[in-house]
Parts: sequence; structure tokens; C-alpha cells
Amino acid sequence: MLRRTGVVLGAMWALLAASLVWPASYYTRRLDDPKAVFLTKEAFAAQGDGVADDTTALQRAIDRVQETTRQGIVFLPEGRYRLSHTVYIWPGIRVIGYGTARPVFVLGENTPGYQDKSNERYMLFFAGNRPAGAHGAAPPVYENVPDANPGTFYSAISNIDIEIGAGNAGATAVRSKYAQHCFLAHMEFRIGSGLAGIHEAGNVVEDVHFFGGAHAVWTSKPSPGWQFTLIDCSFEDQREAAILEHEAGLTLIRPLFRRVPAAVAIEPEWVDELCVQDARLEDISGPAFIFGMEKSPRNEINIE
Repeated sequence: MLRRTGVVLGAMWALLAASLVWPASYYTRRLDDPKAVFLTKEAFAAQGDGVADDTTALQRAIDRVQETTRQGIVFLPEGRYRLSHTVYIWPGIRVIGYGTARPVFVLGENTPGYQDKSNERYMLFFAGNRPAGAHGAAPPVYENVPDANPGTFYSAISNIDIEIGAGNAGATAVRSKYAQHCFLAHMEFRIGSGLAGIHEAGNVVEDVHFFGGAHAVWTSKPSPGWQFTLIDCSFEDQREAAILEHEAGLTLIRPLFRRVPAAVAIEPEWVDELCVQDARLEDISGPAFIFGMEKSPRNEINIE
């Protein structure tokens, strides 16, 4: 009976592993949307060659949506878009990639301003609103941009990978304290030398795979106060806990953890309502789960 159970479980996990791997691109063709903004060379001088700095082009495309329809979509064709400064995604705007291969946002090796681990800097920042003005034009520099908040709906990134080059110890890919109908989906975060894939998160992450970094996810309570859910995500080769969090209402459905010191660490002196379902853990070198104030009645831990 035990042998048969092991065979059945092995087959189930083989199916799950297959379900965690999507084709190279989720949207393989240019989508027909007359109201969308397309990040093209003709419209915004975007090069997408991984060499030219496309920060200004991307920010201007996002700004164009905000200035015209206020909420809408920026479509990115296949390519490698090098970023050198933080790009701000205004409320209700979705940035979606398409092509036979997923587009990639690239932070090149030793990008100025991203070296200091004690002075974290973001590649992409989901904002609560757009400040009145910006200084300069290449790229626009915004000051005092507020976080996304409980009233930030519909913002998203989908079908775009993120790559952080060597020598960027202070780099975090995304900050996303938004609310409902917001998400990250169909992505790979190749964090490498960076600090984290996501710092401060909200709502849903689905089919996103994290490689390297000190942490894949580092987060606290989402701005609306409800749970932060990750579905069909994987975490590999983080240098510290794959997920470092407190009070996130962390909900993990079919996660896969490989070669990490810990899968989830609730920070010391903190608690959470943690729910984990159908997880697979391989080669975990320390405690797989660390529960912070483990004797607190406010810690609610459910693992199935």
C-alpha cells in the first residue's frame, strides 16, 4: 500500500511540475486593441536590443496611457528592454508582453544607483497616483511618488520577464502594494545578485518563477489588509529565505521550493495567517518554515 501510494504521489507531482512550465510566451501574437499603446520604435524610439537605454521610452508609453485614456494597456513586442532608472506604473495601467519569446526588462551589470543593499532601489514601481510634474525628459524623474494603495485597481504586468545583472546588490525588481484586480502573471524573475524580486506585494501572483536573489518575495500586510496569494509559482536558489514576510495573509497554492535555506520565514516578533496547499520542497538546508512569534495565538498556520 505504501509503495502504491508513493507511485501515485510521484505521478501527481510529475503532472504538477509539468503544469508549472508554460511555453516561452503566453501571448505569442500582437493583440488587436485600438485603444492600447504599443511600445514601438516608431512611436517611442524603443530599441529592445538590450543595449540601448529604453527607460524613457517605456515611461513615456505608460504616461501616454495615463494622459489619454487614464486606464489601459501598454503592449510590448518581443525584445530586451534595458532599464537604468525606476519606471512608474500609474493606477489602472497594465503592461503586457507579446511575441514568440517573452519580452525582458533588463537591469545591466553594475547599473549606477543599484549597488547599495542598504539603499534599496526598484526597477518597476506601482504607484498610487501620478505627481503633477517631472524633472527632465530622459528619463522623466518623478519625486515623492506614493505607493499603490487600497484604491489602486487593475494595475498589472503580464508575460514579461525581469533580469537583474551582476553587481546590483540593492536592486529589487517590483514594488506592488496595490489592491483588487491587480496581478503579476506569466513571468520569470532572474534576480541574480539583486536583493529581491518583489518587495511589498498585494493581491495575486500567478505562474511566476523566481531564480536567485536574497529573497524572491519580501513583504508585509497588503494595503487593503486581505491575503496575498501566489498560485503555481516556484522559488529556486535564493540566498536567504525564499519568502520573508509578516502579516501578509500569505496563501501559497502549489508552490515549488528548491535549494533555499528556508521556504517561508515570518519575521521575528511578527505573526501571520499562513496557508500552504500542495507544496513541494526540495533540498531545503534550514528549517523549511519559520514562524516568528510561534507561540502567539495570532499565528494561524495551515499546511495541507
